Amino acid sequence: MDSDGLVARRLIEAAARSGASLIAETAAAVSGWAVLVDPTAGAVYSSPEHAAAAGTSAAAGAKYTAARSGDSDGEGDGDTTVRQVVGAALVVHAGPDVSARRAELVTRTTAGLLEVRARRAEELTSAEMRLHAVLTRLLLRGETRLVAEVVGGLPSHATVYRLSGGADPQAVYQAVWRALLPTGARPGPVRAPVRSIFAGPRRSTGGGLGAATLISLLDGELVVVALHDAARDDGRVLRLIARSAERHGLLGGVADPVPLDLLAAAFTEAGQARAGAAVGRWLVPAAGLGDRALLRIIPPDRLAAWASSLLGPLTRPQRQALEGWLRTGSVGATAQMLGVSRGTTRSRLRTAGERLGGLDTPLALARLSLALRAPAAGPTESAGPADAGPPAALPTELVDAASARRWATELTEPLDTPQRIALRVWFGHLGSVAPAAEELGLHRTTLRRWLEEIGRLLDVDLSSATVRADLYLALETLAGPDDSPGALPRRGGRTYRRPENL
Repeated sequence: MDSDGLVARRLIEAAARSGASLIAETAAAVSGWAVLVDPTAGAVYSSPEHAAAAGTSAAAGAKYTAARSGDSDGEGDGDTTVRQVVGAALVVHAGPDVSARRAELVTRTTAGLLEVRARRAEELTSAEMRLHAVLTRLLLRGETRLVAEVVGGLPSHATVYRLSGGADPQAVYQAVWRALLPTGARPGPVRAPVRSIFAGPRRSTGGGLGAATLISLLDGELVVVALHDAARDDGRVLRLIARSAERHGLLGGVADPVPLDLLAAAFTEAGQARAGAAVGRWLVPAAGLGDRALLRIIPPDRLAAWASSLLGPLTRPQRQALEGWLRTGSVGATAQMLGVSRGTTRSRLRTAGERLGGLDTPLALARLSLALRAPAAGPTESAGPADAGPPAALPTELVDAASARRWATELTEPLDTPQRIALRVWFGHLGSVAPAAEELGLHRTTLRRWLEEIGRLLDVDLSSATVRADLYLALETLAGPDDSPGALPRRGGRTYRRPENL
């Protein structure tokens, strides 16, 4: 067996490389396993990988102590030690051939080295926090090229979270920072500080970075920008923020993933979604559809290929203008986000409309909204031959008719027939109340009241472009010949009555 001095030297050398290397060397030194567990993030490092669950369970079920517990974890003989380390738990399980003295030496040494790494990271934390805030503000102003130069490149998309509440915003900020950048998961002192801004939750022995994350406290509000390459992130940051929100009493909103050029629009959407958060519903998505969203039923490869074909005629500036306009509904807001004049924005939209065959129908706009949410194009498979009959609201190359109707029925199930008719007519007038009310034969105040009720029944924000697109496609999928304003039950003049009251 190696001498104590040699074991300690190996642990020190591993700590100089990374936290993951330290945990791996700890497991090897006790001929067992070792896990570093964060109370919010779970297993930060685990060696071997499959020991993560056992380590997390041991940390949750034990009082942090420096003494050996003597409990078996079910993976063979040996003892498990749980030790508190800077807000996290170090769990070490020694093999049966390792003496108690050696196991205690290794555990104590590893804990001390983790403390040193944490203290070193804290020296950089203040500067990093300021850098996060500056970079977040630059991204919100559309300065993506400048930020990319500072950090050495950027992913293509981002997801924005905005949270507020808690008794002490600064304390909550620190807590969320630690949750998203767990103890021991920080870059070592040999790395340049500017590269350490990209950090995220990890569970590995290799130390690879997770989703790149910017965390800022802007005007008393916690803002988290998760950067990722795909149009949809992997959900790890979302899960951590949801836990943190519940734990610290924060109310928050999260926007749909967007290209970096539209980060300002996503920032606004996240703020609007936060207004709907409440106790028990700590983090509200801007779209509000969650598992009911159309993207859940369309295979990503089919969607990518279809979107690539549909949007192929557009240049990148035209696509940016189109996406900004669809999300905000405003030429001025789109121009401000893209840093161009209103005239340039209108010109790009006009050219995009010409190349796409028009932007004046709700069906065309809903399909474009769907296409702009697609991941990068790749190989695809056909969804099968198209059904005979009129064109479907959802292209059959994306999803078969039966699946489309099942999705649409489940999505709109809370609505009665008059509400579906009214919502469909409102969408047909591109969200304008006055002409929709005129076609329906309703007073504008009545229609507004109906729309508010529909939003409550579906638990969605009807101002969201994504919600509107999915709901319109669902209504069109289910629409029949009798789904028209003339089918609304009436009792003289313009007064509407529900069928049960007739």
